Amino acid sequence: MPMDVRAQACAYLRAGKVRVCSAGPGNYHPPEWVRARVEGQSSTYFVRLADGRWVCSCGEDGCPHVAAVQLCTGHGGLAAPSRRKPAGASR
Repeated sequence: MPMDVRAQACAYLRAGKVRVCSAGPGNYHPPEWVRARVEGQSSTYFVRLADGRWVCSCGEDGCPHVAAVQLCTGHGGLAAPSRRKPAGASR
């Protein structure tokens, strides 16, 4: 069963398991580079953004660790809220 990346990323944030160690430059939001640490379920993972590329020490593409840091720093990504209306919703 595939993991719900957004749900897991939000769970990390709610539990206070995401720590942005450094980000910059300081006048831009979202920041152009990021270094962060995420206390995962089985280990501590290190996430970074450099040269427009997100990398996590877990080695997986599309992981919830990166998604949590993206949410925390204001970057769009796998955990960004969907802009679609729920099924059955009216205008």
